[in-house]
Amino acid sequence: MTRVSPIIAVAVIILTGCVSNTAQAQGLLFSLPEDKTGVQYQGTISQETIRDDIAEGKEVITKSREMVIKSVGRENAEFQGVVQPCRWVEIKTVTGDAGAAGIVTGPVGSQIYKVLIPESKVIDQPYDSESVPNIMLPIVKGFRRSGESAVRPIRSQALAIYPTICQLMFYPELDVVAASETPQVVAQNLSFNAKHVKGSMVMERPESRTTNEAHLWISPEVPFGLARWEVTVTREKKESTATRDSFAEVSTTKSTMSVSAILNNVESELVTQ
Repeated sequence: MTRVSPIIAVAVIILTGCVSNTAQAQGLLFSLPEDKTGVQYQGTISQETIRDDIAEGKEVITKSREMVIKSVGRENAEFQGVVQPCRWVEIKTVTGDAGAAGIVTGPVGSQIYKVLIPESKVIDQPYDSESVPNIMLPIVKGFRRSGESAVRPIRSQALAIYPTICQLMFYPELDVVAASETPQVVAQNLSFNAKHVKGSMVMERPESRTTNEAHLWISPEVPFGLARWEVTVTREKKESTATRDSFAEVSTTKSTMSVSAILNNVESELVTQ
């Protein structure tokens, strides 16, 4: 029985009980850098699952995670009937056990996405100028690869950030913790001035409730806008006919990621036609 798949697929587990429109929530890209630049993050993701069948009463699985976000090309394309500037953005996540040569992944521990995004749709606010919630990252077209499998086109019209790429999502309100703060990051030779904000989202059904709470450090000095983030996702369950005070915790997932490197002269890793 493998212990890799639960933590790699933790986002899918968390999705159970969530409303459908938040499954494509956007909380990762706050700005667009110059083309051919990118950012690398390192951190951990851990899942604590309540288990009555073991003496400890809970099982904790922790994995290392790396994410790379790159701008790999510009292109004018039609979006919503208007030809406009778009950007090819590539996002790669690697999850597994930390080893001397890097992260050792399982068969699906590596995910890579390459999408063409209208530049006008990458904003740093929960709502756009027309008060439309920033709950999706619209794409003109895109491609993805899981592990060593073949490259496949993305058929949907939006990229699902939560829960497949990371635990960040759309937060209706972002409360400012500190207008100016220097977050701790993995890169020892880098520091950034950032705005520290926090947000939360509760997704509830009669039989389940998921609470997503996040702290984000947003900085214009970092490509795509994030210097660090910390997310806690708590999942609860009850009988569908029971009262709301009957919710009991099933699992808690915590993820912490921060900048490990700023990348220049980057190229696409995903070969597409």
